[in-house]
Amino acid sequence: MKRHTSSFWNRMVHQEHGQTAVIFAFSIVSFLGLAGVSVEAGHGYYAYEKLVASTDAAVLAGAQAMPDTTTAAANVTAYSSGSGGKNALPMLQNVQVTTTFLCLNTVSSTLKTACETSTGGSGGYNSLQVTQTAQVPSWFAGMFGIHLFNISATATASMRGGTTTAWNIAIVLDATHSMSDQDSGAQCSGTQESCALQGMQALLGDLYPCALGQTCSSSGSTYVDDVSLYIFPPMTTATAPDDYCSGGSPSSVQHGYYVVPTLSAASTAYTYQITSYSNNYKTTDTASGLNTGSDIVAASGYSGTSCAGVDAIGGAGTYYAQVIYAAQANLIAQQTANPGSKNAMIILSDGNATATVTCTGSGDCSTTNKTISSSSDLQPSSTNSLNGVPWNNPTSPTYPSAVGECGQAVLAAQAAANAGTTVYTIGYGSETSGCSSDATYSTTVTTNGGSWAPGDSPCQALAAMASAELNFFSDDGDGCQATAPSNQNLTTLTAIFRQISSSLTNPRLIPNGTT
Repeated sequence: MKRHTSSFWNRMVHQEHGQTAVIFAFSIVSFLGLAGVSVEAGHGYYAYEKLVASTDAAVLAGAQAMPDTTTAAANVTAYSSGSGGKNALPMLQNVQVTTTFLCLNTVSSTLKTACETSTGGSGGYNSLQVTQTAQVPSWFAGMFGIHLFNISATATASMRGGTTTAWNIAIVLDATHSMSDQDSGAQCSGTQESCALQGMQALLGDLYPCALGQTCSSSGSTYVDDVSLYIFPPMTTATAPDDYCSGGSPSSVQHGYYVVPTLSAASTAYTYQITSYSNNYKTTDTASGLNTGSDIVAASGYSGTSCAGVDAIGGAGTYYAQVIYAAQANLIAQQTANPGSKNAMIILSDGNATATVTCTGSGDCSTTNKTISSSSDLQPSSTNSLNGVPWNNPTSPTYPSAVGECGQAVLAAQAAANAGTTVYTIGYGSETSGCSSDATYSTTVTTNGGSWAPGDSPCQALAAMASAELNFFSDDGDGCQATAPSNQNLTTLTAIFRQISSSLTNPRLIPNGTT
């Protein structure tokens, strides 16, 4: 028995057969453990990156709405990873979101963004911090009793404003006779023109006229947002100020169809531009009200200016291709005089261009760059030609022409967008049928805002005129709805103009711990 036992142990000690299997088994266990740790670490890191991304999105969405802290907090919740948030994920459980509003001196001094209250006054906040905590279910660690592990992400952003980019902004308002109709009450209790002017007042209140700490009405101030007002149909240059304040008799029945985009010398007698580019609509960057001494504020009918604002006294129908060319020409001149600045155009209209005009009255129709002397010169005729060039070619929609009028406006806006201008369009009671002069003569056009083809509606024309889908808005007053879903709940003119103002500046992520 002793010999057998000794023999067994000798074999175990001295023979190598089977030891490889034991070592391999131990190695497999080690490798699987390491693989499990790696996969678990990758799973956790992926969850953390998702939480960081959603925290950045939430803080930027909130900062975009500031100084309105109520909307800002709602935006944070909407874009968070919390339950019901746009960035909610099954792997991120028990998400807690903390929103903190801050007034940071560095943001005020370096980014030139002052602390503001929700009503726009001084004080309040200029930054926002969002912290999200979440629990992530483990995959392999559960075998060791670790079923969840905690992660956290924090992001800080300054609110929009204080931009170093200067903007030249052309506001183009429809002032044809239909704008003198009473609004249904959805926008305001006045005429459609007065409702549009209230929206313009909201825009001016949100814009940044000059750098922080400067007196914006002074001649030496550096502008941030320079604004000019255009209306159509055009007016005589001499009586343009009478339209909104001086109490004279404005003359805006003329549709002077000059050769554009190169405006001719003859066009100096008529103008679409009611106020020149200026940044004195607020006295300071943080002023809570508008400057009653500003021409564009007076043109908006702002309380305290003793001016009624632009009046829609009408004219020869809607034809707005030329006002777009005219405004774009002025924007380019403004940009050339201010290198580094950007251009934006905001067009508000119902979009239905129906000026069936020709020179059949007492005026001389043979003169190039003909201007109209009275409304009697603007009557339909058998030629259906617009009072422009070519004079008697009703089969061509080439600008300027009495056929293809909506399409001409789309092409004019597209030309502005191609030249770098950000074009916004606002449909106010825009129809889903119309543009009758385009049924045969327009050409198909595809833009970044939409497409345009013969037979399309005024609503589609305005959508195609915008330089991007997100730049088209509508009050949905006559069945015309904004194309982008995010814009479809913006149906009041004041909200639309404020959204446009917000889009001109952007919030910025800043380092956590900024003071």
